[in-house]
Amino acid sequence: MSYQVLSLKWRPQSFEDVIGQEHVTKTLINAFKKDRVAQGYMLTGPRGVGKTTTARIIAKALNCPETKDGIPCNSCNICQEITDGRNLDVLEIDGASNRGIEEIRNLREQIKYAPMHGKYKIFIIDEVHMLTNPAFNALLRTLEEPPPHGKFILATTDIHKVPSTIISRCQRFDFNRITEATIGVRLSSILKDEGITADDESISAISRKADGSMRDALSLMDQVIAFAGESIEIDAVSSVIGLIPIDVFFDYSSAISDKDSSKMMGVLRIIRTTGLPLEDVAQGLNQHFRNLIVATIDGGKALLDLNDEHINRYIDGSKSWNSKDLLRVAKELNELEYSLKRVTQPVIHFEMTAMKLLEMDTSVSIAELLSGAEPKQIKKNPKLVNKAATVPEPSQLPPAPAPPAYEEPIVKKAEPKVPSPEPERDAPVKEEAGKNSKISLEEIEEKWGGFVGKIHKERPSIGTALEHSEPFELNENKLTIMVYDMPKFSVGNLNRNNHVLERFIEDHYGVALKVKAERGERKKSDKQIEKVEKIEDPAQSDGDNTDNVVSRVLEVFDGEILR
Repeated sequence: MSYQVLSLKWRPQSFEDVIGQEHVTKTLINAFKKDRVAQGYMLTGPRGVGKTTTARIIAKALNCPETKDGIPCNSCNICQEITDGRNLDVLEIDGASNRGIEEIRNLREQIKYAPMHGKYKIFIIDEVHMLTNPAFNALLRTLEEPPPHGKFILATTDIHKVPSTIISRCQRFDFNRITEATIGVRLSSILKDEGITADDESISAISRKADGSMRDALSLMDQVIAFAGESIEIDAVSSVIGLIPIDVFFDYSSAISDKDSSKMMGVLRIIRTTGLPLEDVAQGLNQHFRNLIVATIDGGKALLDLNDEHINRYIDGSKSWNSKDLLRVAKELNELEYSLKRVTQPVIHFEMTAMKLLEMDTSVSIAELLSGAEPKQIKKNPKLVNKAATVPEPSQLPPAPAPPAYEEPIVKKAEPKVPSPEPERDAPVKEEAGKNSKISLEEIEEKWGGFVGKIHKERPSIGTALEHSEPFELNENKLTIMVYDMPKFSVGNLNRNNHVLERFIEDHYGVALKVKAERGERKKSDKQIEKVEKIEDPAQSDGDNTDNVVSRVLEVFDGEILR
């Protein structure tokens, strides 16, 4: 006997064998039990989910002499003939190649004749949406009132192209995509009967690649078996079906959350070496971020169509993300997938999108801005965090040599120096600004222009805000920067990226300082900076709340009302 592919060898032969479509099979079984079989059925759904198979099972259940409660025996001659596609009472018609009005007229003539062996004459029209409008019109009357021995079973993958007049004359059954977990269980059972071993990761990869189609999953499994033999591992699966390992997608998302450009370049290098179409890669990234978004909802376990290992991994990965940021990234990737088919340089477009995502700041709500609260900082890249983040207290720092060009003045105190102050005593008087930092505020102001120009070349978004700023106060190792005539959002952006400012200050001035930005404005009289008063809480305001909200929005976003 010649070899038979898995999709045909393991094709379901009864309603119980059809997986993932319990809402359809249970309804049909009950219809046969109660003798409420319709004259026409419309089966619709994605490819490879069991529409044509179900149509054949219905035909068997109708004509099998040994059928019981809608379950055919699959052993009599009629069942065997229907299975092999050679029963004269069951005619399967391809709507794509028999789509004209003449073919439908011939069908109308054939249905007038009584069946030869079975109880019914059954017409199965696959891809019925391919029929022409005149053909549909010719089918209407016969479909609505066929002869007592006539039954119609129509199948389509595009129900929207079928006229509503045809659908209304049939019982419609919508077939769903089969879940990844269901496909995996079915594949494991088939491989066990075939005497082939496969690891869980390989089965999961094939199930995910099948995209809800059991037929596609079995076809892919045939390819993998031909390549790997009787022992299947994930490396063989990846080579045959061109899969990108899930680790690559997680590295891509972690590079964005960590702002790690080196890691992102490594991921892009791996994607290029696979040779896969970038449209498929973008589609995989979209699915990856969709899973991260779903993982933030209700624990993710009830919604994610993945195995337990991947579910837990997505749940853990989603904890480092803000849901708003995930939605923004997903939007960019959707646009990327759409535009890749239209750009002349898809590789460059793909890589530039990745760089754009690296520069994306964390989301800040308007409510947070209006409240005056500092927005949560994004997760810092360990490679970008400067040494000032872990600098010990100034008293623990070793003495550094003073700059040769400047000698800091020493301020003498009137009271005698106490070697060991008691714990109950008050804190000592505030020292001169910049004493422990080994640099003065005047030195910082002298080189401020060069510092701003340097940071503007690498981080324009930060440099633009610094163009409207000046060093305001130096207290020990803490530098306060005053930003004037700029919206509060710009100040918040500087504070969110204070680790970048600290790194550039250490490179430019040679000292480790902690940086904080404050918003201020200049007086018209003396051009001095003064701090802006905090926005009042709307709950405490006695005036018109609407006017207060408008005023606050205008202040935060530096806007004006156009009349």
